[in-house]
Amino acid sequence: MRELKSGAFPPPLGWIPVGVALLLVTIASVAAFVPQYGNHQIVGLSGSNPNGEANNITGPGDASSKTGPGNSVDTNSGSHGDRGGTFGGNGTATSSKGDCLHGKNAGATDVGVTSTSIHIATTDVTTGIGRGFLGQAADGMKAAIATTNRAGGVCGRHIVLDSINDNWDRGPGAQDISGYINSGNVFALVGEPDSEGLDAATQSLMIDRAGIPVVGTDGMLKSQYNDPWIWPVAASTVTNMHIVAQYAVRQLKAARVGIVYDNVYKFGAEGAAAFKSELTRLAPGKLDLGDDCAHGFCGVSPSVNDYSSPRTDFNNYCSNPQNADGNAKAKCDVVVMLLEPQPMQTWMSGEENCNCVWFNTMMGGEPLFDEGFADGCGQDCASMVVWTGYKPAIEPFDAETPVYTFANALRSECSSCDTHNEFTEGAYLGTELFITACERVGADLTRAALKTELDTDTFDLGLALPLHYGTGLPHLANSSMVAYRDNAAGTFNGWSYLNTGFVKDPDPGKDL
Repeated sequence: MRELKSGAFPPPLGWIPVGVALLLVTIASVAAFVPQYGNHQIVGLSGSNPNGEANNITGPGDASSKTGPGNSVDTNSGSHGDRGGTFGGNGTATSSKGDCLHGKNAGATDVGVTSTSIHIATTDVTTGIGRGFLGQAADGMKAAIATTNRAGGVCGRHIVLDSINDNWDRGPGAQDISGYINSGNVFALVGEPDSEGLDAATQSLMIDRAGIPVVGTDGMLKSQYNDPWIWPVAASTVTNMHIVAQYAVRQLKAARVGIVYDNVYKFGAEGAAAFKSELTRLAPGKLDLGDDCAHGFCGVSPSVNDYSSPRTDFNNYCSNPQNADGNAKAKCDVVVMLLEPQPMQTWMSGEENCNCVWFNTMMGGEPLFDEGFADGCGQDCASMVVWTGYKPAIEPFDAETPVYTFANALRSECSSCDTHNEFTEGAYLGTELFITACERVGADLTRAALKTELDTDTFDLGLALPLHYGTGLPHLANSSMVAYRDNAAGTFNGWSYLNTGFVKDPDPGKDL
């Protein structure tokens, strides 16, 4: 055999089969190696890198198409990364009928679930009276979905969101939910900013008969807490009013209180009744409210343009004329305004001509924790106190990783959105709850398995206190809130934290 000189090229033909064999072995080894280590970066919070900084969206953006009853959005860029794998209740990676850690799954496992997608839906509110505080909720949902889809989805399945505007209208809202259910292509309802439509669907037993999970709702109405297929992430309107009543009695030592509330949309009447009930429990016989505006219990329609008559009656109950030196003291130590932004501005603009002092402390309901409203109300709403069941992107919580991750994700999705709006943050958190629960279920995703996971596990997602629902009703996981003050001086200058910490509902579960 002729001697092969070192470095000679090309090699003799007799070496070619050996070289090909070595090449094939090398390729097989790399193929076996790469899946084990290429996609293993696991971070507990979506959208953050190991340094806790929000990832920028670098993909092609949202692919939108008109499918089903609404607009379908699926952000598919990127690979399985930040949310790689699923997690059991103890935080360890698990898999079921597939290798979820490597982006594999069990295929089409239930309605709206395929090997490549999880189809969810929501009815949102981008027009009408509810737009002022609910209008950006779907953007919060999309921000959470985009982060997950960039990271490869849940077990390799991308989340596809179908949304439609229902104008916060019970009838159309229930019809659209029925359309989603009957389409046979929607796995779950998520977020559900249209609380009115959801309430109608719940009361008709539509949700229960379909066995469709409704995950991460805004907590505005009592029916959300009393259905085994609904999991709210918010502190309820009832909880909000319990805490406001407690604060008025114990911290502010109120001797006289009043409430102005929406008597058309259900959150107003339910919240006002809970406020009255809690006052009776805390100070029996001392802070009794009547049944009309002249006796401190003032229900108004949100659709009128002039509140002159109810405002006169309420002011007679609450106010004293101003003295020449402006030192008059209001009769009402605390006034609660349980209204949406537009009617609240209408009411307050009429107070500008009142030569009276009608409250010492004003508290607003959750819909008024909104910067667009605060800008419009300006000095009229100075020092108003509002409460939220979340950690807002405001001091002292804005430096916490989950909070600024949310804020950055929302800005990436919608640069003009209000990162302080409670309902937008809640929609993001509700979507995170859904995604996390799906991850924990694993590759064999079904409605029944998702229900079991939500009912039995605890979810510490960083934007609220840890959420635990349990198997019984009410599904009351969030019952604590923190307070902020409208820091207006001529114009709105932001929200100031009142150092309350998270105040617990003094009577959780009551009045629901």
